[in-house]
Amino acid sequence: MDPAWLTANHTELYQACRGAGLNVHPRAGREELAAYITGEREPAPEAPHPIDDWRDAIMKFVLDYWKKVHVQLKCPAGTGDPKACYGCTDAQVMSCLVESQKVEGLIDARRLRR
Repeated sequence: MDPAWLTANHTELYQACRGAGLNVHPRAGREELAAYITGEREPAPEAPHPIDDWRDAIMKFVLDYWKKVHVQLKCPAGTGDPKACYGCTDAQVMSCLVESQKVEGLIDARRLRR
């Protein structure tokens, strides 16, 4: 294993995996994440990422209400790309939900998995 990954913390490894397009679970261990990012192991393809449902639901909501909300958006969602929230960290996605409490029910209704 590349020695640089040995000094990375859990969050750095997790973000590196997600940035590389790997579908890893946030509860995966540090060693497991390091093995994924170095290619020594592959994550299970069927393991859904728990925040991705919220990413998709937020963007479905944004696109459904595009005319009303797009001028207010100062984040990647303002591009109208259905996968825009995938460029945000999990914490940012949760922050968006907290900031959108008034419409959280409308967003939740757009989730595929509950």
